[in-house]
Amino acid sequence: MLRLPLRRRPAIVGMIGAALLMSPLVAACAAVPTSGPIYQGEDVGVEEPNQVIRVIARPPRAGMTPTEIVSGFIEASASFEDDHAVARQYLTPSAAALWDAGAGGAIYEGVPTIAPDGLTSVNLTATKTGTIEGDGRYEVAAIGRLVDMSFSLEFLDGEWRIANPPPGLLLSRSDVDRAYRAYDVYFFDPTFTTLVPDSRLFPISGPSAATALVRALTTGPSQWLAPAVRSGLPEGTTLAVDAVPVIEGIARVDFDPALRLADDATRRAISAQVVWTLRQAPGVRFVDLNAGGQPLNVPGAASPQPMNSWPDVDPNRMPDGATPFGVVYGRAVRLDGTAPIPVVGGAGLASPPLTGIAVSLDAQVIAGLDADARLWTAPLRSGGAAVLAIDEPGLSRPSYGGGEAPWVVNAEGSVLRAEADGTTFTVPIDGISSKATVESISISRDGTRAALIVRRGERSFVMVAVIALREGLPRLQAPIRVDNRLNSVTDVAWADSDTLAILGADGASTPAVYLVDMGRWQVRSIGAPADPARVAAAPGADFLSSDAEGWIYSFTNGPWLRQVRATSPAYPGS
Repeated sequence: MLRLPLRRRPAIVGMIGAALLMSPLVAACAAVPTSGPIYQGEDVGVEEPNQVIRVIARPPRAGMTPTEIVSGFIEASASFEDDHAVARQYLTPSAAALWDAGAGGAIYEGVPTIAPDGLTSVNLTATKTGTIEGDGRYEVAAIGRLVDMSFSLEFLDGEWRIANPPPGLLLSRSDVDRAYRAYDVYFFDPTFTTLVPDSRLFPISGPSAATALVRALTTGPSQWLAPAVRSGLPEGTTLAVDAVPVIEGIARVDFDPALRLADDATRRAISAQVVWTLRQAPGVRFVDLNAGGQPLNVPGAASPQPMNSWPDVDPNRMPDGATPFGVVYGRAVRLDGTAPIPVVGGAGLASPPLTGIAVSLDAQVIAGLDADARLWTAPLRSGGAAVLAIDEPGLSRPSYGGGEAPWVVNAEGSVLRAEADGTTFTVPIDGISSKATVESISISRDGTRAALIVRRGERSFVMVAVIALREGLPRLQAPIRVDNRLNSVTDVAWADSDTLAILGADGASTPAVYLVDMGRWQVRSIGAPADPARVAAAPGADFLSSDAEGWIYSFTNGPWLRQVRATSPAYPGS
């Protein structure tokens, strides 16, 4: 029997789950790293916030060669003490004064090659795994990218010093693991109905997590995610006191006095963003919200607010009673019992026979492909006839995300959306190479991002684009890779708001389901049944995969278990 057991996601830091129901958020408010990723095996439990391993940086010694100076600078850069004070000792005085260590940086794998290039230059090369942007967002590097830098040195007072340090830092992957912590900063979808995580990396040696997170809220979403999200905080909002002290579990947040002019809906939105963002900070159990030293009244909210406030905007909230779906002999079925149960309406009558189904988040409509891979939709109600939505063969499996219109990719690689009025809208894509082709699409349940399977030559991989609205119409832009390890991908699904389940292969290995945590930029395999054909995932639910023999398997924490004779597993919001 298939079921939907609660599956705990490993917490980045201590996190208290939402449970109590509070006043709903008003939806009319004014105003997401690339050895990609850092790979891991088994996930561990809750991190201890005080477990900090400090790098003991060594200052330059007398008589060091140019190559030794560059090597020493790279090693010392991993120490964040006193704004990288030791690393600055390897620079000329003017370079030390101008070097912006906070401007992000490049991440490399293994040991870099450092070699002299003439008398006053040193070259460094290494395999690039990703970059940390200036706003803390980690971005995976494409396969085969290199860090390739040339350092110029000057001979000052009898010693060599670097005159042209790189912008930002040059760190190894282990340096990133040691020196940074990943947190989500929460913003809203364009309708202000659900929160969207904006994953960032924060240096451990900087301000407290609570202070850093609220500062990030006030500066707004990352440049990549900004076109897809909104914030309740008016532009220009600052902290009246530039710190968020946590005393006896209560985080005191004091915004500038101008916030007292905010209306009730805006106060609710701000409150939800602050509470959900600070629930990750070590030791925070309540939030005391203020403006200019005075309590900021939030209608319907306690003061101080507990960390389980605002469950209605949970980015991973699923509808009550959500169950998985599948296909048996062309009929769409529910997989919530000991035997598959055909859905009501035309989709359950195999009229026409369907495959590759997707289900709307409210579980009211099913979309699927016929024998020619044309798109049909059918309401899940008695007498609900299936309707031909896109009369074009060769379409990819559909995806709803949290919306009411299914998205597909046609044989030419164009993204299409079947509108409610029967028309088809072609969604523009910015940022995909002319040498690459989009093969399929999976929309996040918050409707702000799209996971794309992209093929270039013999390789296929996953990129995530933001969904920007221009004059009310969607546009996909700024696609980024989520890993540089998998070279053959056949399916992708959103497991939760910042985790993807990818069915693919690493090199010559057999296909497996890989989980990509976009919050911590980590990848791990959970295996797969033999000859897997499809993957399905949802927050708090078993992972599902169908095989070539027509069986659906489930995975919780142990082995994949064969469950039912069916194909095309799908969850609401798939």
